[in-house]
Amino acid sequence: MKKLIIALFILVSFTSQAQEINPIATISQQPGWCTIIHRWGFIGDSLCSGEFEYSREDGSTVWHDVYEYSWGQRIVAAVGGAVGFNFSQGGETAKGWIENFWDYPLNRNADISAKAHPCQAYIIALGCNDRNGFAPGDAHKDINLEDYTKNAETFIGYYGGIIQRVKTLQPRARFFVVTLPTLYGKEEFSAEIRKMPEIFDNVYLIDLEKYGQDFNDPQLKERYFEKGHMNAAGYQMMAWTFMTYINWIIENNLSDFSDISLVK
Repeated sequence: MKKLIIALFILVSFTSQAQEINPIATISQQPGWCTIIHRWGFIGDSLCSGEFEYSREDGSTVWHDVYEYSWGQRIVAAVGGAVGFNFSQGGETAKGWIENFWDYPLNRNADISAKAHPCQAYIIALGCNDRNGFAPGDAHKDINLEDYTKNAETFIGYYGGIIQRVKTLQPRARFFVVTLPTLYGKEEFSAEIRKMPEIFDNVYLIDLEKYGQDFNDPQLKERYFEKGHMNAAGYQMMAWTFMTYINWIIENNLSDFSDISLVK
């Protein structure tokens, strides 16, 4: 009997340890620990830019980035007293970002330059457009840690190059890298994004593919989407999702953020 009790205790212990924690099982509308970050950079595509689409009378479709409705600006508004910069635009890829926001700033957000606005923390949400033109690559092979100009011409080669470039500007910045949401994702792209915390310091994973809502659900699409992009409620919901996830990350890594106020 004693051996049986011990065996059951060990089984329950292992089961408990193996049980996964979903950081966004319950979405909070409060910023939580996000308030300790006062300068945010948002690197991404249309989903990061608050893009809306609508139809003209002739049936043609118009896409427009409305940055003040983006989830990044909704985070900044919730934090209060913070500033945030949208280094993002509709249709962007990892390769395109390096050209349009870093090398030769020429973009639809008033030609904003990432070099001109160093931030304490960055959320990187790229990959949806890369699926159609780039191979995912292999992060451990395609990222040259000594010289980012030698990175492979793959999605993850360019993606890693973004982190490397920003680190030359802000070596102590924190990065939150985001896997592709279910509606837009390809598993092989998200698999490479998941490797970023293994390769770089101060990089944390927001795994929307694994834990985020399934936007293939017709009810969710009706609630949060207008055609192929989110509506105002959808972008606000994503802001709450990111804040909840980042709050969980900081709560579980508080010592990593103890000097965030000194990152200027």
